[in-house]
Amino acid sequence: MNLRNIEFLIEEAFTGIVRNGLMAFASISTVALSLGVLGAFVLTALSANHFAAAQVGQFQLAVFLERDIGEPQAHLIADNIGKLDGVASVDLRDRDREWADFKRQQPGIDSAGLQGNPLPEAVNVRATAPDLLPGLAVKIRAFDGVQRVKGWEDFARVVTLFRALRAISIAGAIILLVTTAFVISNAIRLTLYARRREIRIMQLVGATNQTIRIPLVIEGIVFGAAGSLVAFVLLRVCGTYVLYSAQDVIPVFSQFSSGLGSGDLALGLIIAGMVIGAIGSLVSIRRFLRD
Repeated sequence: MNLRNIEFLIEEAFTGIVRNGLMAFASISTVALSLGVLGAFVLTALSANHFAAAQVGQFQLAVFLERDIGEPQAHLIADNIGKLDGVASVDLRDRDREWADFKRQQPGIDSAGLQGNPLPEAVNVRATAPDLLPGLAVKIRAFDGVQRVKGWEDFARVVTLFRALRAISIAGAIILLVTTAFVISNAIRLTLYARRREIRIMQLVGATNQTIRIPLVIEGIVFGAAGSLVAFVLLRVCGTYVLYSAQDVIPVFSQFSSGLGSGDLALGLIIAGMVIGAIGSLVSIRRFLRD
């Protein structure tokens, strides 16, 4: 196939789009809405997973020492904990400040007749990686003077929820991707069905199957690319509005971010739209051609 033939087939594809403007608009609209729904789900899933991963990364162990442990011995225990493999930082908590904060939150505590500061010495331990927390908790509990270690039980539950969220997100994205491909393919099939007489006439005048197929595949690619660009604009405009509106009601939404840049999102949508459009056209045109 020479360059002139390729140029002719491309011109035929765009001529067909212009000639069948209403069906082209319907196809592009279907692609845009379908990819918009898919993109919104993927962005939401990515944001939720990134937020959950950030919360997991902030977990630390709270090590409570026995009540008869003084501050010098607490410093010694904290230094020994800091020497363990996998420990990123160790902070000895300020008992006096914590007791003052507690009394401000509970004004009636003074009437309980407590003598002095009843809070034990405690140490906050942060690991170099969140997955190391359970193992560090076991090692720290074996230290002399350590009464209990808290935080790793909650970490295990949060990690389980995080893994479930990730599995649900992946499964949902796959299901929605298949559904999107099916919807777009059907829209392109309807476009080709409306042009079945035109295809039949081309066959009768001697046009080869390849000559008929290539312009229609190019049309599918154009529909996919155009619909992807519309979907990208909708996602950016609507997504920004929804996010800012949600932040006014629930401030924690300010921490939600998909981590996906505008360029990456646009490129991903365009590639998905073009691939689905091309495959949809190839599959749909087979019923009209006799290979």
